[in-house]
Amino acid sequence: MRVGIVLRDKAREIFVKTISRFFDVFVYRLPENLPEVIDDEIDLPKELFKTDIVLSYAFHPDVNVELIKKAKERCVKIVLIAGNFKFLRKLSNKIRVIVEDVCCSTLVKDCEFFKRFGIPELEVRIDDFDRLKEVRVIRSALCGATFFVADKLKGVSIEEAPIKAGYLTQIYPCLASRGIGGGIHKAAMIHKLAVERAIKRAIQEGL
Repeated sequence: MRVGIVLRDKAREIFVKTISRFFDVFVYRLPENLPEVIDDEIDLPKELFKTDIVLSYAFHPDVNVELIKKAKERCVKIVLIAGNFKFLRKLSNKIRVIVEDVCCSTLVKDCEFFKRFGIPELEVRIDDFDRLKEVRVIRSALCGATFFVADKLKGVSIEEAPIKAGYLTQIYPCLASRGIGGGIHKAAMIHKLAVERAIKRAIQEGL
């Protein structure tokens, strides 16, 4: 599977680093400083659309509209748009357009990419002292936060682990919005719940 990624700032290079561990990636880098309204034709490389899924971190409505238009023409299956651009969902004919504010809140069934990335899924093993002796990532947030959380949870008690997972998500270089009610709190809760689910399964299965 081939993944196209549109970037506009260096901070989101972390997505490229994480995703390229599992998939062939083509990256197109936009200038950081774009005008609020782009009147000229937006030139996007053809190579970007020789992919199965395109992830856009352009954070610009004009770029994203053009991206979806060209993706439809080139038969890209899915376009994932980061940011508060919910109006773009109405363009979701012929292809699937997903708009999310945090990278760990999306899951599409029967898609190879989302078997690796999206809503986090973990598998844990518990020792005789009710501590996590093994934490394995089944599916990670696109930014890689889930791998960071899993590594730091080894040896942590099953009571403390979910809360600590939420805390660890927030100290990782998570790029979700900050402040009260920001996306980073949503990301923290998503990881907390993922750890709770993993512990529950481990107890039920006697792992």
